[in-house]
Amino acid sequence: MGMSVEWTKDILLIWEIGRRIRSGGLSAEERRALAEKFGVSEEVVLRYERARAIYNVEIADKRWRQARRETLFRMTEGGKTFGLEKYSDELEATLERLRDAEPENEITRELRDARDAIRAELGLPPVPPEDYS
Repeated sequence: MGMSVEWTKDILLIWEIGRRIRSGGLSAEERRALAEKFGVSEEVVLRYERARAIYNVEIADKRWRQARRETLFRMTEGGKTFGLEKYSDELEATLERLRDAEPENEITRELRDARDAIRAELGLPPVPPEDYS
């Protein structure tokens, strides 16, 4: 069920910001260095960092917990057992289903707009809505 991803500059920067948020956030110096490394302004790095941190707390972390519970429940119904690979595939499918059912709101719009601001500074077009995750 895996998907192929082209690791473009915007994806690498967004991944790096997300990783740093999970490990405590970015200092002003780290933010400046990332902006310089990827050729974008500190403002778009900060905007995405803030949007992603809020999204994680308000939406993503809750969705992750819900997906884990639903997947475990579904896979152990009736005393069934399952392998780790099957669990990973089922969890990914559950996360995708929950994400797709999630209504757009102020938090998701700001995260999308912050991502598009990074892409604009890199000379890339916005990601089409149907491709956004």
